[in-house]
Amino acid sequence: MKNCPCKSVRMRNLRRLAHSGDRMHGPLNGEVLTVRELEVMRLAAKGLTNRAIAHELNVTEGTIKLHLHNIYRKLAINSRFALAALVNRKAS
Repeated sequence: MKNCPCKSVRMRNLRRLAHSGDRMHGPLNGEVLTVRELEVMRLAAKGLTNRAIAHELNVTEGTIKLHLHNIYRKLAINSRFALAALVNRKAS
């Protein structure tokens, strides 16, 4: 999957959608990120801790952990760093 064209499409979609509030499909399995998952993704990419995100969204830290787990699975990534890189990468 190193040369999979879906990776560049995924990154373009993430950059666009991380700031829009739209829903998006995951690159590999067609699952949809919810509006709340997009909010969590945007805040995590800004560097907020799980606790700060939970406070901002008025939910528990456990809820944020669950959202992040689902985001990572849907986007086929495995870390907060990868999430931030996808969201913050500048469009070419």
